[in-house]
Parts: sequence; structure tokens; C-alpha cells
Amino acid sequence: MKQLLFVLFFLFACSLTSVAQSVTIDSDGITKIAYSKGLSEIHVLYGNRLVTIDLDKSMSEDTIFNDNGIEMDALVAISNRDESYFLSPSGGGVFLMKNHALIKIDNSFEHQMQTEAGVFIYKDHIYKYGGYGFWSDRHFITRFDVETNEWELVNFSKSETIPRGRRHSIVKVIGDDLYVLGGVMANERNPLITEITDEVWKFDLVEGVWEYLGELNHSSAKLVTFQITDFDDNIIVSNVHDDLLQVIDIANNKIKSYSRTSFTRKLSGAAIPNAEGLFFYENHFYGFFKENTSIDQMTLVRRSKDEIFGKLISDETLYTKETRLRSIIPTAMLLSLLIPIGIATKKRKKQSGKLVLKKGQVYLNRKIIVLEPLNLTVLIYLLDSTEQVYAKDLIALIDKPHLDYSHSTRIINDVLYKTNYVLRTALKTENDIIQINKSTFDKRLKVYSVDNDMFVNL
Repeated sequence: MKQLLFVLFFLFACSLTSVAQSVTIDSDGITKIAYSKGLSEIHVLYGNRLVTIDLDKSMSEDTIFNDNGIEMDALVAISNRDESYFLSPSGGGVFLMKNHALIKIDNSFEHQMQTEAGVFIYKDHIYKYGGYGFWSDRHFITRFDVETNEWELVNFSKSETIPRGRRHSIVKVIGDDLYVLGGVMANERNPLITEITDEVWKFDLVEGVWEYLGELNHSSAKLVTFQITDFDDNIIVSNVHDDLLQVIDIANNKIKSYSRTSFTRKLSGAAIPNAEGLFFYENHFYGFFKENTSIDQMTLVRRSKDEIFGKLISDETLYTKETRLRSIIPTAMLLSLLIPIGIATKKRKKQSGKLVLKKGQVYLNRKIIVLEPLNLTVLIYLLDSTEQVYAKDLIALIDKPHLDYSHSTRIINDVLYKTNYVLRTALKTENDIIQINKSTFDKRLKVYSVDNDMFVNL
């Protein structure tokens, strides 16, 4: 009898896999990998098959899964302490994973109005912030009510200021505060054009008040583009482009950049569909990667923090804080500052969308436009000229008398073409800035000039 029990126990133990050593799963046919921190589980879905890895018990279970005909590829996985959910990527659909099946639990419809919304959990409730739909971005927060199974708006009527609508932001809840970093916004005048925003905002989920914190010192595009991992009260950005792991400490306004280790590089090479590549649980990191590229299998392994982060590259502030003049400057001094600030603001508005020649360089919206030396010389000459400019005048600027006329003409034509191309691209216009017309004295001759309406006189 004891021998029989031992054999049964041995066979049962063999059907389970120890995470402490490793867990091997099939890499072919994966629909989605979802991490449920609250349940200490990783779910690997293969259509009608589910592998559940329990990180606490160090075991895995392979079962039949019923998706009830629901397309899971694009669904967004999220979990609280008790349940694992999958959300529609753009509408109000909420699906619960229960008893190895996927069940629709919401009473909403697919409105397609919150594409790329920021999804987060607060006090075990599901929230969405922002999102895109119908040529505009949402600026509100919605909360899923588990009693009515419907979405409701979060009130922020007490807030004196609110951010513009956006999507594809990094969202993070710390305590009772929601932090929103960067993202993408539709242009207010032309919603078909998208703009990257570097704004950082905080929302008090108890009081319902927004607070603008400042501007990211790193481009938002360099943060939101890459895969992120929750790391206690921090966020890890797997910046594969610069070969960095960047740890964002939002509450303390810090961002640390580390070189990636061989382990984190292997994770990015695993090509896991629809999944995070790195999971953090109970002071350890977990990740899947292929140990043998010739075999359709991946291994889940565990690593300590020291094995994840390489050399510290930089330790910087995450964003530049907003200066609140009213709280630190007396009224009289404030008024004395507001006048030049108003003049400067008016000046900036006048310059907006136009070219500015300043200190021998061309600027657009306070950003320099890089031109080759000869191209810049020709442009400045044309701007300064009060008389008609002929080809011979421009050829003289080359200052290479040994070149024949035809060769010099080709150089000038190339200069004019490249200068117009760079300026047209910067201004997003189809009109040439350097124009060619007939001479008023001799119609057979060409004269060159600049469209002064595209420049601001300083």
C-alpha cells in the first residue's frame, strides 16, 4: 500500500513543474500571456488550452480552456486581488476568466471610443483613462461598477484644471494618486495629425482633483514606445533601442537608467505575442525565453534584482517641475514680471509657424533648422538683398573661381533645391521659400528672392 501511494505521489509530482528550477511551455500557438499579481499566477493561453503557472506553489497546470468564441488577441489583461479580467481595447467590453472559461460580464457596448486608453486598478476596481475615438481623445476617467456591470464617469468637477485628452500614456497608481506620463494627442485644429505630449499629471482619486506636475526631461516617445513592467511603486521601461532598463520613480521625480544584462536581452528576443516580457513578484523577476531556438519551447525562469540590472548609466530627475509664481512672488513684483512675459508671449505667438533668422541661424518655433554652410549663406544673402539677385550674384558666393560657369550653376541649383526642400518640410508646405522669377529689366534673365511672408522680422 505504501509503495502504491509513493508511486501515485511520484506520478502526480511529475505532472507539476517547479518554478524554482524552471517551467517549460510550448512556444508555438500562444494566443496571449497574462500576469495576475493578485492571484500570483501567469496564464498562458493557446486558444482552447490554458497553462496556469502558480508562482506561490511552484506548480503549473494544463487544462482545456473555453473562450466562448471571444477573440482574445487584442484584449487587454488586468487583474485585482481576486479575479483576472480581459478588456476590450477600445470599447466597454469586460470579460472575466473563471473556471477555465472566458465570460462576458458587462452590460455595455463596443463604442470604439477609448482606443489605447490607460488601464489601471484602484481598490480592486477597474478604471480607464483617456483613449481615442471619432477623431478626438478622451480627457475623462471611467470606472467599472461590478454591481451594475456598467461603466461610470469619475467626478473631477472640483478640479480647477484638467489635462487635454490623450491616449497611449503611461499610467501608475501609487497610494490614492494616479500618475499620467506623456502620451499622444490629436491636434486641436487638425485631429488627423497626432502630437506627442511630455506632460506629467497627478490625479487625486479621493478628492477628484488634477494637478499638473511638469514636463518630462526624456521624450515621451522614448518611454511609452517600449514594454513596461510594474516594479512595486516604480515602473521599468525596457528601452531596447538604447539597450537600457529605465526605472521610473514617479513619486520622487527620479529616473535611473541601467545597462541591460544578457538575461533581459534574451527576453526581448523571445518574441512573446501580446504579453509582457518581464514580471515582478515577491522580490524576484520572472521571464520567458528560448533556451534552444530550434525547439518550439520557452522556459520561465526566476532572477534576483542583481541579475536584472546592469551598470548604472544615469540618475536624473524625471520631469521639470512647474514654477508657481503666485505663491512665491509679491504682487508688485509679479506685475513687473507679467509685462515682459506678456511681450515675450506676444512675440512667440507672432513667430509661431514662421521662420526666424537669428544670430546667423534659421529657427522654427525656437528649434534650429540645420542647413549646410553654403545653403545658409545663400539664404541670408537673399534675405538681406534689397536689389534683384541674379545667378551670377549667387555663383560669387561659392568663392571658387577655378570652377567653370556650368559647374558653378549646378552647385547653386543644388543649393536652392536642398534649401527649399528642408524649409518646405519643416513648415509642412508645398510652396518654395526661395522663389525664381523673371527680371523686371530683362525678361530673359532669372532673379532669385525669398518669400518674406514666411519669415518674421526680429
